Amino acid sequence: MARSQGVIIAVKVPIKWESMTKRTQQRLRQIVGRDTRVIRAFLGVIQQHEEQLLRGKNRDRIGDGGVDHLTMTALKVRNGRQQRPSVPHDFKAKFPRMSQNELIECRQIAVAMYESYLKLRRKRWRKASHPCEITSSRKIPRWVFSQRFRLIEHPTSIACWWLDLRDSLDSVPQGRIRHDRLLIPLKTSPFHLAQFQRGAVKALQIFTDRMRKWWVTFAVRVDVNESSSTDLPPAVLGIDLGIKKAVCSTLVTPEKVRETLFFAQKDKVGQLKRYDDLVAKLQNEKAIRQNNGMSHDMLAGRLRELRTKRENIAREYDRVLVRQLLDYIVQLSEKYTLYVSIGRLKNIRNTARKGNWKGRRFRRMIHSWAFSRITESLKHNLAQIGWVVKGKNARFRVVPENWTSIMCWKCGSKGTRPRQNLFVCPRCGHKTNADRNGAINIAGRLIMLTESLHDVRGLGKWAISAQAGRDSRLKARRKRTSSKGKSSLSSKGQTSGLGESAAVHCAQSSLLDFGDDVGESDKDLAVVRTVEKFSVAGSDAPVLRQEKEARTAGGIPSR
Repeated sequence: MARSQGVIIAVKVPIKWESMTKRTQQRLRQIVGRDTRVIRAFLGVIQQHEEQLLRGKNRDRIGDGGVDHLTMTALKVRNGRQQRPSVPHDFKAKFPRMSQNELIECRQIAVAMYESYLKLRRKRWRKASHPCEITSSRKIPRWVFSQRFRLIEHPTSIACWWLDLRDSLDSVPQGRIRHDRLLIPLKTSPFHLAQFQRGAVKALQIFTDRMRKWWVTFAVRVDVNESSSTDLPPAVLGIDLGIKKAVCSTLVTPEKVRETLFFAQKDKVGQLKRYDDLVAKLQNEKAIRQNNGMSHDMLAGRLRELRTKRENIAREYDRVLVRQLLDYIVQLSEKYTLYVSIGRLKNIRNTARKGNWKGRRFRRMIHSWAFSRITESLKHNLAQIGWVVKGKNARFRVVPENWTSIMCWKCGSKGTRPRQNLFVCPRCGHKTNADRNGAINIAGRLIMLTESLHDVRGLGKWAISAQAGRDSRLKARRKRTSSKGKSSLSSKGQTSGLGESAAVHCAQSSLLDFGDDVGESDKDLAVVRTVEKFSVAGSDAPVLRQEKEARTAGGIPSR
C-alpha cells in the first residue's frame, strides 16, 4: 500500500502570555517586529524590481533566486557558482541581528504575498490592494521551520508543553554558532495534543489577533494511507448545495437511485436572519445620524461586533455540516467504491447584482452564502482520510452546476419549476424535487468525466436513438469562444456516442432506469401521483412515508 505525501493541517494554540517573564515577552515582541520589518523590506525590493523578477507564462510568479541576487551576498558557494561579494540591497548588513536562514524564511513570506497580489491584480486589475501600500500596524508573521524550533514536554506549575524557539538577536552579532533559545509556555488542551500525534510538526507562525492575544499556529503534516481498490460495487454521490436546504445528496448506483438525503439547517437560517435584520436596523439608524451630523461611533462599533458574531455562527454551522457529510460519506464507503461530486457555483454572485430585478433579499442571501468554504473544507477532510482529490483518478470532483436543476436527468430536456422545490419535465412528464434532479445531474457529470466508470453497466454505456441524443444535449456543453470558463464536459457532437454517460441522457442500459425502488422505474405513474401530493416540500416519498422534513443530523432517505 503506497503512502501519500500527506496533508497539512493547522493547529492554533494560545500562548500563556501572563506566565512569561518580562524579558521573554520583550524578546518575543522584538522577534516578531523584526520579522515584520524584514518582510516589508523584501516587498519593497520586489516592487522596485518587479519587471526583472517576474516569471511564468502569465507573469504572475517571482523568482526566488532573483530576489537573493538582489538582497543577500554569497561568499561560500558551490563549485561552478559565482560569488556575490556585493548586492544592490545588502540585507545582511541592514539586519545584522538576523541569521541567513531567518532571512530566507522572511523572503519566502514576502514572495508568497506578492504572488497572491499578482494573481488578484490579473483577475481584478486595480482593485487588488498592493502589499507595500498597506498601512496596517498588525505584525506579519513568518513561517518558522522545524530546524529552528522544538516542541518539548516539561510539566511545571506554569505549563506542560513549551515552545523552544531559536533567538538570534544577540548570538548572530557576536558570531556564535550556537544560538540562544527562548522558552514560551503554551496553553495546550487534549484536542491540541491529539492533533500533534496525528503527524509531524513541520512549521509554526507566532502572531497576535485583534484583541492583542498571542497565538502559535503549528503546521502538522498528517501522513495518510491511500485507499486501495476494492471489489465493492461503484456508486456516485451527487451533492447539490443550497441556502435554506443546505445540502441535497443523492446516491446513484448502476441499478437505481438508492437514496436522497436533505440536510436542512433551520436554526442557522433563523439566527443569521435575526442578525441581518439587526444589522439593517443599525445601519439605517447610523445613516440617519450621519446625515444629521450626529455622532455614530457607538453604532459603528456595534456593527463590527455583530459582523464578527455572524461570521462565527456561519463558520460553526458550516463546520457541523461538513462533519455530517463526512460521516455519511464514510458510512457509504463501507458498502460502495464511492465517488463524490459537488456542484461548482462559479459566477453565481453575478446574478445578485443590482439591476437584475430580483430584489434586495435575494442579493443578501447570495452574497452571504459561503459555498466555497463548504467545498474546500469537505475536500480537505476527504484528503485527510486517504481519498484522492486531485488528478484524473480523483474520487472527489467539483463539476459545473449550470442547468443541472432545470434539465431533466431522464430525457435531457429543459423543464419548468412551478415552485422553487418542484421540477416538471414537459417532454417525459417526470416530476421530482428540483434539488434532487440537480444532484442526480451533478453525479452524472462526474460519471462522464471519470473514465473508469464508462464501462460500468448502467452508468456509462447507454443505448438511445440519435434523435434522443440531440434533444438531451446539455446547455452547459455549449461552445465558447475562448478557453477561459470552458466547461470540462465532453465536447462531442450532438448525436450520442458510446463514451457518454447514461446519468446525463434519457435512457439507461439497465432495464430498471434508475428506479427509486427495486423493480420499479422512475417512469412509473406512481411517482407522478406521489409528487402531486407532497407532504413536505422537496420530497419524492409518499405522504404516509414522508412524515417530516430531513433533519440536519443526517436527514431521512427518500425511498
